[in-house]
Amino acid sequence: MALCIRCNRCLEVCPYGSIKREGIGIAIGTPYVYPEKKACYLCMACCHLCPTGALDNQLKVPAKVTMGKAKIDTSTCYSHLFLEHDVLPESGDGRIGALCNTCYFVCPLQDRAITLKDNLFPVILDGCVGCGICVERCPTSPKRAINVTPTGMEQPDEAGFYFRKAKQSYETSRSAQKSNASRSLSGEKLLEQKFNIQGVDKAPKFEFPYEGPKNKGDWD
Repeated sequence: MALCIRCNRCLEVCPYGSIKREGIGIAIGTPYVYPEKKACYLCMACCHLCPTGALDNQLKVPAKVTMGKAKIDTSTCYSHLFLEHDVLPESGDGRIGALCNTCYFVCPLQDRAITLKDNLFPVILDGCVGCGICVERCPTSPKRAINVTPTGMEQPDEAGFYFRKAKQSYETSRSAQKSNASRSLSGEKLLEQKFNIQGVDKAPKFEFPYEGPKNKGDWD
C-alpha cells in the first residue's frame, strides 16, 4: 500500500473487471478487489503493469499469490449444515442445507487451496491464495458462507467486511445526497419562493424556516 500511487493501471488492464477504485475517505482512488462483487481470476496482468512494485512484477505463478486466505463459516455453509444437522427443528423432517460444494468446484487450485473432506464438505488448505472466486460464487445469502481474510489482517472473523463496509458507506452518502436535494429548491419552486419576497421596506418573508437580519443595516 505504501508503494501504490493510485495510477489505476491495474484497474484498466484487468480483463475481468475485478479491480475497483475505492471512493471513500482517505483511501479514495486506491485499487481494491471486493470478491463478493467480482473475484480475482489470477491472470497476473496487473502485476506485469504496475510501475512502482506495489504489485510484484516478478510474480508469474498463480499458486504463489498471497492476497489472503479463505475462511468457511460452518454456521451458514450449506454442506456443513447438511452434514451436522439431522433434521429441521421446525418440521422434524428433511435436512438443513444441501451438498453444495460450489467453492470447491470453482476453485482454480483444487486440492491445493481447498479440498473436500471425506468427499463431502469443503475444507480450506494452506495453498489458498485469496483470489475470492469461491466468495463470488457462494450461493448463500445475504451473508456468504465463505470469505477471504486479506494478508496481514489481524481479525479473521471480519473477513469480507471490506465490501460490506464500502457498500454501506456508499448507500449512506447517496441517501444524504438525496435528502439534501429534497430540502433545496430549484426551477418553478425556487421562482415561487422568490415571488414571496415583499418590498424593500421590510424584511423578506419565506414560507420555509429562515432567520434573516433583523434590520436593513447598510443596505441601499
